[in-house]
Amino acid sequence: MGFLKFLLISTGTVVGTAAVAVGATLVVTGLPTKDIDVQWNENHWESYLVKTGAEYTSEHASAEDMVANNIIETGVVPVDATFINEELTAAANKTTNDNSVMKDIKIKCNSDGTVEASCVIGSLKEIMESNPSLEKYSFIAGLIKNRPVYLKSTLSYEEGSGIFKGDTTEVRIGKLKVPVSWVAFGLEDVASATNKTLSSLGGFTVENFAVKSGGMEFKGTLPEQVDSDGPF
Repeated sequence: MGFLKFLLISTGTVVGTAAVAVGATLVVTGLPTKDIDVQWNENHWESYLVKTGAEYTSEHASAEDMVANNIIETGVVPVDATFINEELTAAANKTTNDNSVMKDIKIKCNSDGTVEASCVIGSLKEIMESNPSLEKYSFIAGLIKNRPVYLKSTLSYEEGSGIFKGDTTEVRIGKLKVPVSWVAFGLEDVASATNKTLSSLGGFTVENFAVKSGGMEFKGTLPEQVDSDGPF
């Protein structure tokens, strides 16, 4: 399943709120964003599938389906593996579907515990409307359609509370570096939506999660199959 992609990229659904502060003319320049040097191929996708033990069908859920809780999960599989950057990036791109608003996704984990992610975002209107906590940001959805975004964040799991926590340290739209404070008011809503979905995901448990240089460590259980519940 694409839950690793979901954790990393869901925060990006509110990055576009920065457009309100910097002006639409800065967003629509379409300049390339900060480059993440990660290249993947089909072998990385195959190794990701082997490590997760998950089954993928033509109806598989995307990260956007998960944000919207538009999913049907079945089965449980144990997982104890380290996923390298190329596998995470392969999974992020291979698990897109008709509900997906992200493309050209890249993911890089660093030795200091930070995660860098970039993608090109399409329309966010449907996914925001399907999640009440994010709907307030839908008015800027059109401003960042087909624009590249980049973010750098810490990502950790808090065993006591059972929630994933992140601290975003850098945001870019195209080549424009946006002060994190300009989008901080939206990040809490996205974090809440992320943890709400994961806490209700059948078959999902965490024993250990850590960001390491070149990848992520995960030990726990995952649903054997997570399908989309259809178009939004």
